[in-house]
Amino acid sequence: MWLHALWHTCRSIGLSDLLDMAVVAAFIYSALLWFEWTKAAFVARGILILAALYVFARQMGMVLTTWLFHGFFAIIVIALVIIFQEEIRRFFERLALWSWRRGPPIPFRSEMREILVQSCGLFSHSHLGALIVLRGRDLLERHTEGGYDLDGKISGALLQSIFDVHSDGHDGAVLIESGRVRQFGVHLPLSSNLTRLVGLGTRHAAALGLSEVTDALCLVVSEQRGTISVARHGQLTVIQNLGELETILEQFTSRQSESRRPPFWKTIFIKNKTEKILAAGLSLVLWLVFVQGFKPDEQAFSIPVTARNVPEGLRLQGLSPHKVAVTFSGLKRDLDLVSVQDLHIYINLEGRGPGTKRAMISEDNVRNPDSLHFRSADPAEVDVELAPLIETGAPR
Repeated sequence: MWLHALWHTCRSIGLSDLLDMAVVAAFIYSALLWFEWTKAAFVARGILILAALYVFARQMGMVLTTWLFHGFFAIIVIALVIIFQEEIRRFFERLALWSWRRGPPIPFRSEMREILVQSCGLFSHSHLGALIVLRGRDLLERHTEGGYDLDGKISGALLQSIFDVHSDGHDGAVLIESGRVRQFGVHLPLSSNLTRLVGLGTRHAAALGLSEVTDALCLVVSEQRGTISVARHGQLTVIQNLGELETILEQFTSRQSESRRPPFWKTIFIKNKTEKILAAGLSLVLWLVFVQGFKPDEQAFSIPVTARNVPEGLRLQGLSPHKVAVTFSGLKRDLDLVSVQDLHIYINLEGRGPGTKRAMISEDNVRNPDSLHFRSADPAEVDVELAPLIETGAPR
């Protein structure tokens, strides 16, 4: 039975349905990656549980529960937008960057890393405050203010002149992108995480603040202590030696300088396989519940015929056929939920005389749920034979 229903459902899937499911699966896949990226997988699990309960309540016809879920989902969507507004912005920014590439990034050569390491070492030795930002994949413009455009080649002399105390932009940050100094004297957002900033100055607060909202790597040299710190992914770490700093820079810049992408088929079929399977499965379930179930359809049911109101003095001698195939139209969801026990055909024999008569099968004598509509009956008539209880001429 269920195999027949599954085969009937598969045959009803068209090209538009496949495209519909593919688009929804892509959105679900993106949402799953977003929840994983924002470290909010527990929120996704909670939403999936509530969504499963909602689907169950809707399928079972639990009107009050479904109504309550409607109001709850409206509230939770607003709450998620407010709570994760920064992450949502970053998601769309990365989506825009992924869809519009300006070509492979300029490689960050080893001599550029050496210049940064040597410059930070010099600044640390001379207690010269500095703040250097290496851009990752995220855009920085929305989080930065002020500054001066430069677009110059990285050099130790350039960095020393920028962070010289007599320079107008020495209190700001230097932004490095694709191996070049794009801006200097830039103001960054300050972190509000006071527990990690105890005893530290504004440069550290700015570096930590930018690392909390982007994937940039921020280098800070303390003017008071002469220490070198690295801020990334909301973490602020003090560097013990220049070798450690060189390792961190090499790891970061090599990852950003990778211009070769994996094959498209590998990204689609191998990477994030679990999320892809889950997204495809959820998309199929949603289509079956909300689309396939609400498609108009027709279905025939074999319904037994019952005679009612047999006239006094007569008896039902024969009824042929005993079952009639009645076709109903309605939503596929409603048709699938109906059983033969919910359907009845009643023939009213009131006022009929003895003999064989034909009775029409019409919408008037078919009882069915209000969600279904009578279309046709096969056969459209049944033969009803009535006979007297006591035949004429029989001995008394």
